Amino acid sequence: MGDDDGGSGGVPWRSGRLYLLLATAAVAPLDVNIVGPALPAVAEAFDVSSARSGLVITAFAAPGAFLAPVVGMYADRFGRRRVVVPCLLIFGVAGVAVTVVTEFWTVLALRAVQGSVGGSILASLAMALVGDYYDGTQRNAVMGVVSASVSVSAAVGPVLGGMLAARAWDAPFYLYGVSVVVAALVYGFLDPPPASANGKERATGTGVGYLRAAVASLPTREALTVYGATLLSFVLFFGGVLTAVPFLLAGTYGLASGRVGALVTGAMSLAAVVAVFNGRFARYLSNLGMVTAGFVAYAVGLVGVWASSSALGILLALCVFGVGHGLVLPSVASALSALAGPEFRGGVMSLRTSVVLGAQAIGPPLFTLPAARVGYELPLGVASPSSAPASSPSPCSSPSAAGPASSDRRRGSDRASRVAKGNA
Repeated sequence: MGDDDGGSGGVPWRSGRLYLLLATAAVAPLDVNIVGPALPAVAEAFDVSSARSGLVITAFAAPGAFLAPVVGMYADRFGRRRVVVPCLLIFGVAGVAVTVVTEFWTVLALRAVQGSVGGSILASLAMALVGDYYDGTQRNAVMGVVSASVSVSAAVGPVLGGMLAARAWDAPFYLYGVSVVVAALVYGFLDPPPASANGKERATGTGVGYLRAAVASLPTREALTVYGATLLSFVLFFGGVLTAVPFLLAGTYGLASGRVGALVTGAMSLAAVVAVFNGRFARYLSNLGMVTAGFVAYAVGLVGVWASSSALGILLALCVFGVGHGLVLPSVASALSALAGPEFRGGVMSLRTSVVLGAQAIGPPLFTLPAARVGYELPLGVASPSSAPASSPSPCSSPSAAGPASSDRRRGSDRASRVAKGNA
């Protein structure tokens, strides 16, 4: 499966196919990132409460959690390339159509249509195509830059959405037209995957029969390890980094929301940088080896946040966490792609979408509920040993207490001193 200048196992930068895959993956984070900043304007335009305007996000996210495996099943049956084009097209058309509606319920309906085929589903299909086109260390290399493309798009999306929402409530929705352009380019220029990935071995079953066959095709222990690592990594990301850390920075150090967002985004940008080098790391470490190293970085980063006495210290700790995220994301995707046979790769990768959305749902309350009683430092400190791998190959096994040994009295004293500094 060599491709242009990537025969040595590196990234085939001269390949047009690579940029089509990157464009497909970059469209995925446009799901909620560009719409979030526009929610106040949407609420005002349709004269609804802020709570109801939040349904614009919920209406998108809910269908994907259930339909991602279904889309993956059809991608396996009819071919990933044949499914990704209509998904891109529907995602874009439904998004742009929001700009012409006059009823709020129509906005929600169109968002539900988008969520049924777009967002993380598109990212999973792009990663499944990476598995079809590439193998070995080159698969890791391409998976790394695809993951970096998702991370960069996720970082830029809120900025573009906020700028456009300042002009008009519906302006961010015009960005979904990019998906239509990408659909046309993929249809016209993306070559079909090799026969071994898109021919005789194509899945023929549907429904329960397909799911049973897909599950039976996976080695149980390895699959549970990789899916478990995916769940835990995104629980820590959505619950710890995107929920607990902003509250900690705002409440303890008095940072404004703009500075909090810039600090978190800047630190997590390291994930994209590290992901680009995944192919090089794969020459020396297995996928599970890189996942294990990533979880060590998670633990060190969360311990750093827990023990830090300044916002700068938290920034440095988040940078370490970002390095771990850049190691874990492409490695678990490559591991899943390698575990799945070509006939089930779309479904196996799409199930990852359901796992990520599940982590997005359970991660924040796992940190915010305890924080209501004990503050945000303690949940972050408790999470750090749970993210450190044990001596077994599984990156999501329970470790042997690796957290710092500090008394409650010292923690209370440290936290009091930080609050004093924040109020100063």
